[in-house]
Amino acid sequence: MPNHNFVFILFATLPFVMVSTFPYRLNEFDMNDGLLPYNYREPVKRLEISNFKTENRKIEKAKEMTNKNMTHVMKGTDIGTDAALYRLKAESGGTCILLKVDALVGFKYTTKLGEDIEKDTFVPNSAIVNGDCSNEDKQRIVLKWKSFVLIMDFTKTPGGERWFVSEVVVKFDSGDHFFEHIKNPGRTYALSTIGSHGSQLLFPTPVGKSYWCDREIEVELTNAETDTTATLFLRDMKLEPFIFKNDEFGPEYKCSATGAGTYRSETAPLVAGSLLASACLITVIGYAIYRYFNIEKVQYDTME
Repeated sequence: MPNHNFVFILFATLPFVMVSTFPYRLNEFDMNDGLLPYNYREPVKRLEISNFKTENRKIEKAKEMTNKNMTHVMKGTDIGTDAALYRLKAESGGTCILLKVDALVGFKYTTKLGEDIEKDTFVPNSAIVNGDCSNEDKQRIVLKWKSFVLIMDFTKTPGGERWFVSEVVVKFDSGDHFFEHIKNPGRTYALSTIGSHGSQLLFPTPVGKSYWCDREIEVELTNAETDTTATLFLRDMKLEPFIFKNDEFGPEYKCSATGAGTYRSETAPLVAGSLLASACLITVIGYAIYRYFNIEKVQYDTME
């Protein structure tokens, strides 16, 4: 009889043991129904972009460090602050671009129902870093995370005395679950400073120095093919391309107190100046020809 009681108790408690050991699901989307993968996380609530709260950034960093599903190659470096250090090396093995920044991309898009949505994503410390440093006058750094890509292109002035950011681009896939109910899903867009800032080029800095700004910088990004726009928020940024002497930042070149710093392209003034010079030259030559024939005719008339 005791043996029968033991078997009965065993079978009675077995369902509770099986339920308690069943894998925990994060939400209703984690059931394998083909909608979303198991490692999906609900989008975080919109952050307060206006003051870029440090507390929110710390929460995001904690999630990033504890996420066991993270598969990114660890390229960025956590330096113990909200900012991360991204380093791009040339083929020779030396550092060619350094970027230290706490960055966030804020998107604004319209849903299929006409609702305006704003959502944000931090550029993580573990973003994959690559780019191109093969050209002496043009360089590029690329940061990749999730389905997003951030690109910065650098160019030297014609005299090679200064460098500046010639273009900033953010690429995204509208089919990503981040863009819930977006119009035209499943397409890849590139939002750029071209068109947003006209011919202004960002962060002009002497070559050999690092651009540093302790204020929050906002860079607007647009694309004529979509009504989705983005704002790149850069906080506590230090940036330097064209590094050739060592692997660390050069002397700091601080941003202005009123603006992030822009450099107007020299191409348009150069063309305008060339046209003006050509017009002046044509006028002088035309006047000289007129004077030559007019004076010569007057002299012949006098002699007669």
